[in-house]
Amino acid sequence: MAMAMAMGAPREQLRVDARAPGKVILSGEHAVVHGTSAVAAALGLYTTATIRPGVDDGCVLDLPQLGVNLKWPLKVIEEIVTQGHLLDPKPAHVASYAESEWPQLGAFVEQQLGLHAVKGADAAVTAFLFLYTSILGLQPVTVRVTSELPVGAGLGSSAAYCVALSAGLLAYCGEIDLPQENGADRKTWIDVNEKKIDLVNRWAFEGERIIHGRPSGIDNTVSSFGYVVKFKQGQITRLHTQLPLRMLLTNTQVGRNTKALVAGVGERALRHPAAMGAIFKAIDEIAEEVVTILLTPSENSGGEKKKGEEIVSTEECGPHPVFKTEQEVRLQELVEMNQGLLQGIGVSHLSIESICQITASYRLQSKLTGAGGGGCVLTLLPHSILPRTF
Repeated sequence: MAMAMAMGAPREQLRVDARAPGKVILSGEHAVVHGTSAVAAALGLYTTATIRPGVDDGCVLDLPQLGVNLKWPLKVIEEIVTQGHLLDPKPAHVASYAESEWPQLGAFVEQQLGLHAVKGADAAVTAFLFLYTSILGLQPVTVRVTSELPVGAGLGSSAAYCVALSAGLLAYCGEIDLPQENGADRKTWIDVNEKKIDLVNRWAFEGERIIHGRPSGIDNTVSSFGYVVKFKQGQITRLHTQLPLRMLLTNTQVGRNTKALVAGVGERALRHPAAMGAIFKAIDEIAEEVVTILLTPSENSGGEKKKGEEIVSTEECGPHPVFKTEQEVRLQELVEMNQGLLQGIGVSHLSIESICQITASYRLQSKLTGAGGGGCVLTLLPHSILPRTF
């Protein structure tokens, strides 16, 4: 959930911090772009954008994770931004990005970053320039974005970046109303008004379009709204689940290109429409069953067993026995099937398969999460891995 804080009432002293969480996709990645369901949850790892007044009539962008520290005079930005409406921005009305409108922007960013830029830095800077000029116009600001999320690992780092930036810029220009906190030693995080979250989300989606080309919208939606959500064809359903989920996230340390992976799935779907259509349908069925399990209500209260809590499987996990409930067995089977289908559409990787084999040897099921091709692997953990007693 995007959160923000404003400090110092006078405009010349204003500072805004906005933060947004990463995400993990439980089921449905890639197929969701083709109209199926996906289930995702927000993580307790955040990206934070800090926006302060600029100096010397310029704009400063600091992205320490990507090795970016740039400063532009406002007149330079004005020369490369050809849309006249950006000189009179309307932050309440989301403007769609079109590469044809900014023919000079890509070359400008590439020249600014040089030949040794970190992968993805050019897209991040381009997304910033779009959001900054569209929401603020040409105002002198200093922007710094830091993150607890690894870049390019499938945990929604780019979406959290776009959501944090959008929320911060909207708060800075006054489109999001925040109480003013006087005194640098006071810091209170405020939930963004729910009526404004959709505005934040729509701006963030435009930033995601710049970075990923054809994003599903699920990453920025989860980062904006938080919680566990079902996402299908643009419709968001919050899932109020009482089933706790434990998982292990393993970073393969293998980088990948999300835009290329999404495009590759689309191309395969054009070559094999019937087969890929069947796979997408199967992934949709898995996601819907995951939703059903997550929403399984409790039968009893007062400490009695809940539906699905009966032990139906006892297995070995290394030196420890594992006791799995019916819900956990079903979820692990769905995770295993989902990974097989993702492998079938061409988005797995040897590093992912290696982790899946290792966890399977401990009777634990894993799947890629996010774009695949590397990134992170999700391993679902049962709640009752107990030390062996002798």
